Amino acid sequence: MACDSTFRSEYLKTVSGVGRPPDCCLVNYYAEDAKMGMHQDKDEGQFDWPVVSLSLGDDALFRMGQPTRGGKTESIWLRSGDVVVMGGAARLAYHGVDRIKFGTSTLLPKGGRLNLTLRVVEPAS
Repeated sequence: MACDSTFRSEYLKTVSGVGRPPDCCLVNYYAEDAKMGMHQDKDEGQFDWPVVSLSLGDDALFRMGQPTRGGKTESIWLRSGDVVVMGGAARLAYHGVDRIKFGTSTLLPKGGRLNLTLRVVEPAS
């Protein structure tokens, strides 16, 4: 099945739970020993829209914290195809990747993980 722009737009609106598709996609590659420290996604001008994160490739141990540094965190293994939506109170929560479980997927020929982070950057006109 071809994945045309209308299908992608409707899928992303359904996954995110909002009526607007993202207008930006950040792609990160994680090699065998890669990590991503705890951080907030706050480069946008406003934070009304959720961030949608799609994992592809090797499993990653994802850690989710609070809107302020420190405090309790929770970790979950993300597998290829998993989607995380951070909206509402979780929109500005600190989060990161503690480690990659290399070799758990055959999606990428040389292994590793891709993360597609989709977000709304431009305010609606």
